[in-house]
Amino acid sequence: MRQDFSQAVRAVFFQTDCDEFLYATDGGTLFLVSFQAKLYALTCKHAFGTFEPRQLFITQEKNAQKDSKPAPIKGRHFPSRPVDGAADTDVVDLCAVSFEDQISAEFFHGTPYVIENGTVGTSRPGHRLLVCGVLKSKSQIIPPDITMGFCQLEFHDTGPCMFDPFLRQAVAQFRQPEFNDVTGISGSPVFDKTAGRLCGMVVRGGMIGDKCRIFYMDISDIVRFLEGIRAGARNTYYTKVIETENRSLDVSDWATRRFAP
Repeated sequence: MRQDFSQAVRAVFFQTDCDEFLYATDGGTLFLVSFQAKLYALTCKHAFGTFEPRQLFITQEKNAQKDSKPAPIKGRHFPSRPVDGAADTDVVDLCAVSFEDQISAEFFHGTPYVIENGTVGTSRPGHRLLVCGVLKSKSQIIPPDITMGFCQLEFHDTGPCMFDPFLRQAVAQFRQPEFNDVTGISGSPVFDKTAGRLCGMVVRGGMIGDKCRIFYMDISDIVRFLEGIRAGARNTYYTKVIETENRSLDVSDWATRRFAP
């Protein structure tokens, strides 16, 4: 199945109670998926920023149109009370938004990414990755216009994260970039261009000069999370085996500095 993952992307923004500025955002990206015949929007919990979950406005189209209808939201799900190897990790930042039962893929013009065997898989070191998200610095909401700074960035996977079993790392060096940071790409889908399948979701990232590093959640853990939601499970417990390779990685000092959402 050939799918355009970039069309599943939406900006995280909110409807306010202020008539003068009806819409606002703290930055962030979400993407639509279909899993076991149910639709979800995946993002990071921290992308909600200072806004209430009830204010989330998910548009039908990738580029919000005037009078676009928001998707009716049923609930918001995220991991809680992590234990053992999951304690003190970024797994608690994973968030899935569910929709009312009458909402189908047709509501979003068929753009949700279908998660099934063959369409997802863990990346490997050296694989070329594509990240499609929203750069906050390139976005603006000036009523009545909403302009979102959609981007598609290429990275290279550098393997599992050393301090979090749910995360992998990827790096990039951009040639004369027209942006100074990657704030806003949290929640963006990560597509393994080498393998031709979805491999995760950006959780955090940082940029110094033309160099950028991201940490992204492995798709295998996202699928486990969705399985738990779909089954109505109160708890999900599993053992994860992380494969590593002996590779010389370019871990520069800029990678240890503060990371933006």
